[in-house]
This record gives sequence, structure tokens and C-alpha cells, in this order.
Amino acid sequence: MTRFRKAFAFGFFTGLLGVGVAFNPVGLGLEENFGLSLLFNLRGARAAPEEVVVIALDKRSADQLNLPRDTRKWPRSYHAKLIDRLSDEGASVIAFDILFKEKRENDALLREAIEDAGNVVLIETIEKESLHLNKRLDQGAGKVVLEKLVPPTPEIAAAALSLAPFPLPKVPARVNQFWTFKHVSVDFPTMPVVVFQIFALNVFDEMHSLFEKVLSQANLNNAKQEQINDASIALTKKLLTRTKVELINDKKINQYIQNLKAILGKETFVSGKMKAALQNPALKYSDRLKAVINMYTAGKTRYLNFYGPPGTITTVPFYQALQGSAKSEEGLSPFDFKGKAVFIGSSERLPDSRKKDDFHTVFSQETGLYLSGVEIAATAFANLLKESSLRLLSPAFHLFTLLLWGCIVAMLWFLLSPVKAFFSTVGATLLLIGIAYRQFESSGLWYPVIIPLFVQMPIAIMGALLWNFADAKKEQRQIKKAFAYYLPDKVVERLSGRIELLNTEQQIVEGIVLYSDIENYTVLSESMPPKDLAALMSNYYETIFAPVEKYGGIVLNVTGDAMLAIWTGAELTAGLKRQACSTAIAMAEVLDRFNQDSGRIKLRTRIGIHCGEIFLGNIGGGHRLEYTAIGDTANTASRIEGLNKYLNTDLLISQVMREDLDGFLTRPLGVFLMAGKRKPLIIHELVSYLEHCHIEQEELCRLFSSGLELYRERCWREALEYFSKVLNAKREDGPSLLYIKQCQHNIKNPPPPSWDGVIQLEKK
Repeated sequence: MTRFRKAFAFGFFTGLLGVGVAFNPVGLGLEENFGLSLLFNLRGARAAPEEVVVIALDKRSADQLNLPRDTRKWPRSYHAKLIDRLSDEGASVIAFDILFKEKRENDALLREAIEDAGNVVLIETIEKESLHLNKRLDQGAGKVVLEKLVPPTPEIAAAALSLAPFPLPKVPARVNQFWTFKHVSVDFPTMPVVVFQIFALNVFDEMHSLFEKVLSQANLNNAKQEQINDASIALTKKLLTRTKVELINDKKINQYIQNLKAILGKETFVSGKMKAALQNPALKYSDRLKAVINMYTAGKTRYLNFYGPPGTITTVPFYQALQGSAKSEEGLSPFDFKGKAVFIGSSERLPDSRKKDDFHTVFSQETGLYLSGVEIAATAFANLLKESSLRLLSPAFHLFTLLLWGCIVAMLWFLLSPVKAFFSTVGATLLLIGIAYRQFESSGLWYPVIIPLFVQMPIAIMGALLWNFADAKKEQRQIKKAFAYYLPDKVVERLSGRIELLNTEQQIVEGIVLYSDIENYTVLSESMPPKDLAALMSNYYETIFAPVEKYGGIVLNVTGDAMLAIWTGAELTAGLKRQACSTAIAMAEVLDRFNQDSGRIKLRTRIGIHCGEIFLGNIGGGHRLEYTAIGDTANTASRIEGLNKYLNTDLLISQVMREDLDGFLTRPLGVFLMAGKRKPLIIHELVSYLEHCHIEQEELCRLFSSGLELYRERCWREALEYFSKVLNAKREDGPSLLYIKQCQHNIKNPPPPSWDGVIQLEKK
């Protein structure tokens, strides 16, 4: 591979790595917590729209009006008086970020003022309630968290034009987003959406005119026999029966908003035609109408485009607004509330006056101040009004940006000298930050900066520096790769550093040996061409190697149709035994699927497992060595595997394997003396996992165990009955057939008193 291709390949990899980080919660958190801070700090504060005003319930107002510092205790007559003044001055909509939850004196005055104004929106809160699914909590029952809206007192709530929640996360989580619609049993519009919809009722007729055009297109399509099955059409027709006056008088703003969301929030005929009309340059629609429709067609959350630290949005102290002494920024004339959206709530501009309703934002660290909930609500409204919420790159362009950056940095460090690469990287970094800042400042488009600079760039640089070192080690890697086909990875690692260990790499360990063999392989090899046999065996070994590797085993040896695998450790544990037995069961399962493939010869594999001391090492002489396991444990595993031929079974394990082995259904098969062995072995059949076994399997094992116990007690006839029952349920059960013959033989030819129940095998 040429150097350029290497650079491009690694650059593409770096790009993909950046994509992988960016498109998961960790990467998004990095960009939110650090990338946004960088971009906002570079941009600094900017002017907020003049259409929005915050009236602050603050310490200065409490002092001026001789009121308690706790704004919740302020008399509601003051709020009523403020509403009257704002209404007289022509405020377009008045939103309270104050929950009038308990009944108080002067509630009647407040209700009357709200009704007279006719444009007041009150806040609702969301309370969470945990319901346990089981009354007995000591049993670890789960629970469901329900959310419910808590409105103001009924008297005050009934007077408001609309109620709306505005939930936000609490610190230490930093506020970066806001909900436009919050799901609480249904999707409720939040306060900024409600306030903006009321504020934008001046485009009511323009919107309904556009709806009527869309419906006329639907009728035209129907006339052409192009049937449109769209529920949004019926809902649109119903919505058009409402007038603006009726919406306000009947206080149906929230229902109107939910209907619009149902019509425009999904890909329907109506929403598609509405968006197409807005994008048509030949059709002149107002910017406010476009903002309203875009509010409904976008998702349920948006990123806040903050204007700056507390007070950046025009903020008037409560006492000044109440007394009519509020001044404009120049201080030359009284502040004009006419046509403004006014948000009222607790808000301070002192660093040490943080309250419960204050939130951590990107500007908090710079100023030591926290943005109040009412300012965030006003910010969200302003973002909706000016369509200035932060916008993420489209997934495709985001992916392209990260891929391009990864390729650029990697190729600089691969193709240039370190000094030139350093200065080129500095220039590329400044260019990236400049583009990100420009797009962020001008259009609120949010480019990633943290992942490119602090994830992709270090990886690309380190990759380039290490690549030359990797080239120098290429030959060693190739040798190790070749050895890995014949030796376990750990052995290859040791030998790659010290080749002189090749003749002395030997050790004795505690472990488990699994030996497998294919039934009738000799006949199979005689009946197939060598090429076809080789292809079949390659597929076969690829199938059975997978479970061995999955459960931590090492394939040491493959000879013809036989495989030897081991599990080793500092000591022989129940965990190692479970791994080996799980491998055997998994091998049986994958071979069953292997044999189900059409056109493939059916292979039956027998498995034997034993554990104990294992000698591992290179065996051989001259220039030919083989790394394998030898000793009694490996030999015994081979003999146990061979016992399957006599018993017509598939999975057999020794008694030492069965000890401390939980979670598996096994069947004791008796005591056997293998050919060439001096010590008999207790053998068990590995049936299945306990959790997967059937009742029939458990019953057969129970019957067989009872028969085996009677057999050992020399009760031949009674044992014969139990083995016969097993055989009736499972035809050709090899162990039952064997013991039926043994019982019949012992009935006719009773063994001597010294008989110990051991079954001797004369052949391997």
C-alpha cells in the first residue's frame, strides 16, 4: 500500500471513529458541555428581540415595595394591579412563571384582572408520583413513575386564557434544550409555544387561508379519483370552523395548538402541502406565519440559542412596571409594553442570590450568575419568534464533516514532515473554528468542534506517528500471524519475543480437555473425493470452533475428524467446568443447524470431557515440533469420547467433571473400565441446561437413575423394568439397551459376590 493510500485509509478510519463518537450520547454530551460553551463564549452576548420583555420579581422590588424577600408571599393584589397596567398599555400576551397553587387573599382581584385582560397565560407544574407494581416492596417489585399537571387554584385557572407547563432539568445538569411539547399522558404544549401562538394570532387569517388552499387541492385530487386517506384533512376542516374570537372567548387555545400539532407534526398530505407552499418563492407568506408552522413541523425539543447572561433580554423590575416608572434602555422615555410578550417571574442579577428556579447555562461560568426560569422561557419564546433556535447539522452533512476532517488531519501528518504538519494543523484548526463560529453567529448552525479537535485530531496524529513504528514491526507481525494458526495466542506472544524458548516451552497446568470425533469418518472419507471432503471438513471445523472460542477454550489439535480443545487456569474451578460443558452443548446445537443445510452430508459428532493435570508443550524432534496437550487427562478424554460408540450417546463427561457443576441436567451412566486403563471411571451423560430441559428429560433421567441404583444392588429384574420404561419412552436409548442386556445376562449368569458393577470395555 502506498503512503498516500495509507494516509487516506487511516484518515477515513479517523473520520468513522469521530462519527461513531458523535452519534452516541457520550459524543453529544461532549459537544453540549464543551463545544457549545466554546461557541457561545466566542460569540458573546447579542441583542434579544424587542418583542419580548421580562418583568423581574427581585430583591430591589421587594425593598421598594416593602414586601417579603420570598416572592411567593407577595400579595396577589400586586399581580392584579400589574396585569391591569400591562393590559392598559397594550401588552400582546402576559405570561406568569409563578404558580398560584394555594388560595390566598385577593384571589378575586387577581381573577378579575386576568379575565379583564383576556391574554394571560399561567404556569402549571409537573409533579411525579411513583406507583409500585407490587405491594410487597421487600420482594424488589418495580415501580412506574407517573407525571401529572398541577394547575393554579380553580378560580384563577378558569380566568386564564391558557395554562401551560415549562419543565426544565435542574442543576448540576446544564440547560441546553427546551421542550415545545411535553408528554404528560398526552403531548401538552409548553409555555413558550402557547405564548407564541397567542402572540402570533395576527396571522390567524393568513394561516387559515393557506389551509383552505390545501383543502381545495385535496378536493381536486379526489375529483381526479386520486383517493387521499388522510385523517388530517378531516381535522383541518374541523379546525377551520373556529374563528379567532371564538378561540379567545372560549379559551380553546391549547386545544387549537394540539390540533395544529396533530395536523402538521406528522408527514401527511396537509403538512406536506403546507411546507411546500412556504418554500415556494413565488408565494409570499409572512415570516411570522412561517415561524408558526415551523414550530409545529419540527420535533418536540429545540436547542436554546441564549442571548447572553442574566438581564440580556430586556428586563424591568417589578416595582417599576407596577408604578409605571420603567424607562427604556436610553432612560429617556417610559418603557412601552405595547405589542410585547411579557414574561413575569422571579429573577435576580446578583451572583450570590441563586434560587430554586435558577439554572446553570453556558453563560453561568463566565459571569457567576444563573439564568432564571422566566428568562429561559422568554429565551425559548424569542427563539421560536425569530426561528433562531440552534440547529444541528443534518446527519449526512455531519457525517461528511467528520469524515473530511479525519482525512485532512491524518493526511497532513502522514504526508508532511512533523514541523510542516504541526503548522498546517494549526491553520486547519483555526479554519474549522472560524467556520464553526461564523455559522453559529450568523444562523445558529451548530458545527461540531470538540470531537474533531480533541478526539479525532489526537488519534490522527498518534496514528501517523505510530504507523512508521508499525511498519518496522510488520515482519514480526506477519510471523506472529502465521504462528497463530498453529499455536495458542499466549504461546505466540512469548515466542515472538524469545524464539529460543521454542524447544523449552512446556508447562503442567490444571485444566479441562474436550475431545470430539466424527462417527463413521473412515467410511465418509472413502466415499468422497479429497477436494469435497476437505471443503466439508473446513466448514465443519469452522462451525465447531466458534463455540470453543466463545466460551474461552483453546483448540490445540485437529487431526482428520478429531479435535482437542482445552480450558486452563491457576486452579480447576466450577467456572471452567461450566465453560467446557456449555461449549459441548453449543457444539451440538450448531451442528444440528449445520446438518439441516440442504445438500450437506449429515455428520454426527461424539464428545468426551475430562479434567485434571495437563502437560502443555512443544513435542517433537529435529525441525518438526507440535504444540499439544499430552498425559492421562487428554488420553482419558479421548477414551470417554470413544465410549459414546458403545452407548450410542453424544456428550459424556467424567465424575470429576460432574462435581461442583451446577446448572446442567446430567444422567449417571455407571462405572466403566476403559480399554488399556487400570482405574474405572464414573461416567455421566450431559443432557442439557437445567433451565432448558423438558419434564420428559428429567423423568427419563430419574427412571434411569433408579434402574442404575437397583442394578448396583443386584436387583436385576426390578432394574430391568426401569430400563424398559426408559426404552419405551426413548427408543434406541443406548445406555438402557446396554443395561437391559447386562441385567438379562446377570439373571442367567449371576456374577460372583465380589462383583462391583464395573463394565469393562475391551476395545477403544
